[in-house]
Amino acid sequence: MNGFAQIRDLLAARLEEQGIPALAEWTRGKIPALSGVAAVTGICESESGPAAFWNYLGTRWDEEKGCAVERYGRTVELTLFVDLYAPKGQAAALEEALRTLEELILEQGGSGVSFHALRRGAIEHDGASGYLKSRCTVGCRACFTATRTEEGAPLTDFILKGVLQ
Repeated sequence: MNGFAQIRDLLAARLEEQGIPALAEWTRGKIPALSGVAAVTGICESESGPAAFWNYLGTRWDEEKGCAVERYGRTVELTLFVDLYAPKGQAAALEEALRTLEELILEQGGSGVSFHALRRGAIEHDGASGYLKSRCTVGCRACFTATRTEEGAPLTDFILKGVLQ
């Protein structure tokens, strides 16, 4: 899975844990019938760069391989969007979902992703879907790490730091 999509899906999973159904994408031709609040998540902007000089983080001993492995890292800054939808007449439920999103951003779990900014959108009628909608953006920061045992081997398997494999 694409590393950026992994971060988007992590936010969607956190919303799901709080009882807010979340989708990674929603095509206008397949808008589901909603009986309550739902979220659509996606990526607005992204920027990545080295976590250290030439991405190099040092070496560590790998017990499983029985040798030292070099560690490399990349940092990622993302702005995600969260579109919250609710049927007409459920503005209070949408407001509650906005508060839930705010709480998720304030509490930092051990996911390896730091959510550090939330811009909350106004609740408005969305003419395209017929639902109430509030678009929020979430700023986050993450680090991906990779290891290699052979000098010159390509770095292809960057893993989101802090996520169990």
